[in-house]
Amino acid sequence: MTTITLELPEETLINFNGINEIRQTLYEDFIIAQRQRGNISLGRTAELLGITYSELFNRLGKKGLPFINASPKELEKSYQHFEKIMEQQ
Repeated sequence: MTTITLELPEETLINFNGINEIRQTLYEDFIIAQRQRGNISLGRTAELLGITYSELFNRLGKKGLPFINASPKELEKSYQHFEKIMEQQ
């Protein structure tokens, strides 16, 4: 893992209970941002955060973020593919 050093304004840190909480929050937000950009899967996101899918969905919901980040066109294409597979069975 790579270590990064950040300089943060003091006034932004007053709502945290120590450096570990700040570190965890920044790490979680970074990993979730990578998921929302489509760079990593839901499974990998949960794995990196050390939580279950259910916990991940809960955290995304609390942040007002969708757990499906595909466009409507991508969702339609995926659904059509699913229907085609189901017809073959």
